[in-house]
Parts: sequence; C-alpha cells; structure tokens
Amino acid sequence: MAGFTKAFARTTLDSAIVDGDKVQWSENGSSATTHIAATAIAAWDASTDADPTVRQNTGATESAACDADDVTITHYAIYNSAGSTQKTDWTAVDTQKTYDTGDKISIAAGAIKVTLT
Repeated sequence: MAGFTKAFARTTLDSAIVDGDKVQWSENGSSATTHIAATAIAAWDASTDADPTVRQNTGATESAACDADDVTITHYAIYNSAGSTQKTDWTAVDTQKTYDTGDKISIAAGAIKVTLT
C-alpha cells in the first residue's frame, strides 16, 4: 500500500495542527480533566522533513491554574481552538505529575509533538 510523500505529509500536518489549537489535559488517558483548563498553543514549528514528520510547539507556555488538589495529569490531546473537536489521540506525558490548587503545568518549547506517518 502506498503512503504519503514527505512533502504531502508536511503540508497535511501543517494545515491540520494550527496556531491557537488547544492542549486538553487528562487524568486517565481517555477524557479531559475538569480541573485544568485547556491550554492554547500560540505557535507551532513547521513540520519536519522526516519520516514520520513532526510538528511541535515553538515557545514555552503555562496552563491555567489547577482548581483542585491531587490532580495527576497522565495524558494530553490536541483539540481545535474552540476546544470542541479532538484532533489527536491521547498521548502519555513524559513524566506524570500531581498538581494542587493553584499549580500550573509548565510546557517547554518542543514538548508537545504531533506526528503524521
């Protein structure tokens, strides 16, 4: 079965994951938590010319404050800017962490990645 060319994969990923898309956080890997609001990603790097092609956030950012104690974030997914349409599968975070009221998730540049094969 034939696959996409690298150029087509890059174009497709760049048009699917756009500035302003939001990261939803999950405590179970299957649904968004209600304790930390979705975090908008202001900008994404252009997709790489690799196999698989990768698109990642360009700058560091921070989530809204957690509104409960003992919230352990295990996964994230990318949603559209309205937060109504899930674009990616749930992806395990590199390191699970428990947050308390007022804590925020720090997101380093390049920490949120989306691939297309």
